[in-house]
Amino acid sequence: MVVLTGQCHCGGVRAELKTSRAPAEIQVRACQCGFCRRHGAATASDPAGRLMIEARGSLKRYRFGERSIDMLICGACGVYVAATLETDRGLLATFNVAGLKMEPLDAATPAPVDYDGEDADARRARRLAAWTPVTIAETS
Repeated sequence: MVVLTGQCHCGGVRAELKTSRAPAEIQVRACQCGFCRRHGAATASDPAGRLMIEARGSLKRYRFGERSIDMLICGACGVYVAATLETDRGLLATFNVAGLKMEPLDAATPAPVDYDGEDADARRARRLAAWTPVTIAETS
């Protein structure tokens, strides 16, 4: 089991990924949507892994476009941390390895991806197949 950790700029949001995959096997992506590009996001996910996000203070949620996912942003420093999707299997996420400075994934060159051609059903199916189960703990 490999455990990768990271945190936002101020340390108010911390993340831990438990995975059986070597870091080099985890694809890091650069989504080409306006939100991800503006945040310099480099995201990753592992459907067989497990992500834990702990937030002290305010964790902001932002929805745009189809309004089907929550973008999680540290309320203190403004770092984009992850995107989450509610499913009948529980909460799933893709996480921003650049914003979390999750080593060694944050050093990978992200592969550009463009999802503009997907309809809502295809987008949801891709997320269900690829995103990571996540637990979020928020404290004040």
